[in-house]
Amino acid sequence: MSTTSTTSPLHIGDIAITPLSDGHLDIPAAYFSNASDEEIQAVSPTTRLGATCWLIETGPKKVLVDAGSGTWLKARFPETGFITATGSSLRNAANDITDIILTHMHADHIGGLVADGQSLFPNATVHLQNSEWAFWTDKNLVEAVPEDKKPIVQLIQSLARPIASQIKLHDGNADLQNGIHVTSAPGHTPGHQVVRISSGGKQVMLLGDALVSGVLQFANPDVHYALDSAPETAAETRKTLFAELAAEQIPFAATHLETSEFGTLTATGSGGYHFEPLV
Repeated sequence: MSTTSTTSPLHIGDIAITPLSDGHLDIPAAYFSNASDEEIQAVSPTTRLGATCWLIETGPKKVLVDAGSGTWLKARFPETGFITATGSSLRNAANDITDIILTHMHADHIGGLVADGQSLFPNATVHLQNSEWAFWTDKNLVEAVPEDKKPIVQLIQSLARPIASQIKLHDGNADLQNGIHVTSAPGHTPGHQVVRISSGGKQVMLLGDALVSGVLQFANPDVHYALDSAPETAAETRKTLFAELAAEQIPFAATHLETSEFGTLTATGSGGYHFEPLV
């Protein structure tokens, strides 16, 4: 399948993983609530986050990991929504996607699933944690959140309805076959999950939003992000993942890294890490 990508596919055994750039988002420094003055200076007045999704081709499956923003966030983030834009290679081949893994249900990850009230990937099974689906589709959620959060909850719920019949839920850790596993990684959202891909004795991880800012959170994994539903939990999840990635030298990528390239981590000895892109 021809795809929009910013880097070439990464091959792990007989699995190919192609990063797909959905654009970028410019985020205010104020979104990093507990950062030091020096850290805030590094991301002021805004910091540019990537917006990467992935296509995994394994055996008979073509698996999309997250779907980008679609048209839904362009008013605020005009440089988003590219992978499912009309005429894009992914949009043209949408019927070939067999599975979609959603790391979580924020609009910049599910907006590309829906256009004109209909699913863009009608033949795909959509894999999601039960706790994530239950949280965002709760009919009482709109009234429960603060006034400024109501529009985004309403948007997420409107995006969930057209894909409801395609959803396949699991309870946190699941083997999706063909070398793909999903693992619970909570904090950013209640049912956030990461993707582990293994073949030929090698492994790669896709972190979703367990990491948001490479500029800040590699050096200081404790930095909080405003859209984390449970910031302390998100930080603990991040530190656990970073420790594993560094100890086992597992290549990984994350949605909002400034680069869509895969890389590895090395512990710096001060509680932080250094990211080294794969050669």
